Amino acid sequence: MVRLLTASLVLTGAAAFASPVYPADIQTHLSLSAPPPQSCSLCHVNGVGAVGTANTLFGKAMRAQGLVLENPTSLNTALDALATAKTDSDGDGMSDIDELKAGRDPNVADNADGGTGGGGGSTSPGALTYGCGSNEVPFLATGLGVLVLLRRRERS
Repeated sequence: MVRLLTASLVLTGAAAFASPVYPADIQTHLSLSAPPPQSCSLCHVNGVGAVGTANTLFGKAMRAQGLVLENPTSLNTALDALATAKTDSDGDGMSDIDELKAGRDPNVADNADGGTGGGGGSTSPGALTYGCGSNEVPFLATGLGVLVLLRRRERS
């Protein structure tokens, strides 16, 4: 049983922990005509929805407001908190929520005319927790950690 559980954890990969309904939930909560064009890239570095990759500027802002995995209530609460605080993650002078409503990316500093740059904000997602292309590492490490704990439990 333990080996089967461990194998399934390692083989399924981290993508199983993404929140694929969040773009549609954002659309509904903010009354957008369509889901944000950035979709998963809104929060996840390189658009890869895996554990440890919600590290874009907007993703970090949402997590700071209590966003948690697979919890639409926390998503709505975080969106409302960003709206109330008029959070501008990329520092371009337009709040994240206003950018989403305008079909813009809150991770990219834009001028008022829609061009890039000039806003004084950063387009970089900041220090990444796990780095580009290595999004499986945190999950693999978690899977290995679970395996070690389960093996210790078997021996006890």
